[in-house]
Amino acid sequence: MITRNKSVHTRQDLRQANGVLLILRQPPPAHPPTPGQPAFVAGNPLEGEEILLALWDDDSVTGLHGHVDLGTGIRTALAQIIAEELYLPIEQVHIILGSTGIAPNQGATIASASIQIHAIPLRKAAAQIRHWLITQASIHFSCHPSQIQISQGTLFYLDKTPINFGDLIKNNHFELALADDVDLKSISDYTIVGTSVPRVDIPAKATGELTFVHDIRLPGMLHGRVIRPPYAGADHGEFIGKTLDHVDRNSIAHIPGIVEIFTQGDFIGVVAEREEYAEQAMHELRVVWKSWPALPSVEDLTAAIKANPSTKRIVKETGDVEHALQNAAIRMQRHYVWPYQLHASIGPSCAVAQWLDKEQLQVWAGTQNPHVLRKDLSTLTGLPDVAIEIIRMEASGCYGRNCADDVAGDAVLLSRAVGGRPVRVQLTREQENLWEPKGAAQLMEVDGGLDQKGSIAAYDFAVSYPSNGAPLLALLITGLVPAQAIAYEMGDRTAVPPYDIEHLRVTIHDMAPILRASWLRGVSAYQTHLHTSLILMNLQLRQVLIRSSFA
Repeated sequence: MITRNKSVHTRQDLRQANGVLLILRQPPPAHPPTPGQPAFVAGNPLEGEEILLALWDDDSVTGLHGHVDLGTGIRTALAQIIAEELYLPIEQVHIILGSTGIAPNQGATIASASIQIHAIPLRKAAAQIRHWLITQASIHFSCHPSQIQISQGTLFYLDKTPINFGDLIKNNHFELALADDVDLKSISDYTIVGTSVPRVDIPAKATGELTFVHDIRLPGMLHGRVIRPPYAGADHGEFIGKTLDHVDRNSIAHIPGIVEIFTQGDFIGVVAEREEYAEQAMHELRVVWKSWPALPSVEDLTAAIKANPSTKRIVKETGDVEHALQNAAIRMQRHYVWPYQLHASIGPSCAVAQWLDKEQLQVWAGTQNPHVLRKDLSTLTGLPDVAIEIIRMEASGCYGRNCADDVAGDAVLLSRAVGGRPVRVQLTREQENLWEPKGAAQLMEVDGGLDQKGSIAAYDFAVSYPSNGAPLLALLITGLVPAQAIAYEMGDRTAVPPYDIEHLRVTIHDMAPILRASWLRGVSAYQTHLHTSLILMNLQLRQVLIRSSFA
């Protein structure tokens, strides 16, 4: 990562840098576990305090944020927030996103939390730096802080010679603990936030200057390809990780530049000096697989979901739904099926891994969830998480988890297999589309009705949602984690309608996955809300028609 005129890679680099003012905070405690949900990956205390913001003596600012930009423009938005609080041109603000060696752990980039929640500490940090600068300037000018004016990275007092931000920190290193009670700039004084500014990432993308993860080239880098097992779409079952019979290594002996053929469980990878050799080896390596049980059919998705074992969970119940339905003047029963969705990223996933030694690992990845990926790679390698650095790079856009994490695991295994040399693994589009964890299916069943007056008599809504945990593929097919079907409580988001209904019941049927799935946009939220709204609108329309006929 490069800040303006400062090359830093880790928190330690920043803590040892000269000519900088840092805002730090203690890592927030782990979120309390939520029943039926995957555990949040908390920060590791061994990493020390998190760094949120750095003001350099050249008047530039580096903001550090644990989320990543998936095309929504958060790099620009966060720069606006910092620039606003500091009365600084946005061009002087640089944002580092998601890289675990330096950025704070703020969880997955999901649910609009990047701005709503995790921009708040950055805003406070910027305001705190502003107050510190004003205080230091008042000492410099021998005046009261209220007499200091600030604009465009410069501090003014009457007709005295102005000073720049950097003048107050030259040849020094300052650290401040984040203050929660800092006074923030009034929204009425905003000139940057809320205005349209050019996206800071677009020019480099338009000119080809930006290096995507697919474009990474390291000295001595090798190229890897993976040969996946035949059970694409499966993430649980006794056969997973135990289906490989044998690999005929001689079948690619004619291909030049082959460095390694690596197997572990059902994982197969080839490494070559050149990419075209790895690609050829992937296609020509002869592999024999044992027989394995067929995946459950999802051609009739309603039947497949209904046949999947589930646990009933009522999240809201008022009145007497059964009696009200039986006595409804008009009864309406409907069911809706939300199919499995393909992410279909515009480019197949890619990652590069390099072992610096047997105890240090660097991974360049397009992940949406850097700290969870780091934890998964810790399990995969046996290294402590602090020995693994995820360097987050721009990649193909996504509306949820594609194969970006999975290919990072592939690269790590293949790099270790060749003694730690950097290995770049590129998936094919076929592998991406077959193996990506799909957006989960969902079944919504509705029973409702109107009474004689045209009012809603009752509303009974049930959701069945196959889970979407999707363990890291390298962990799964090497057999390092059990291939068990785990049910999460994920089907109830927005399931309770925002209406006052006397007789109401909302039921969730929690169930393990049918196919390998992960989040795709709202994770049950928008389809549940959409179909709940459609049904209630239908009921309300009938209500209007009935009342009109009475009139």
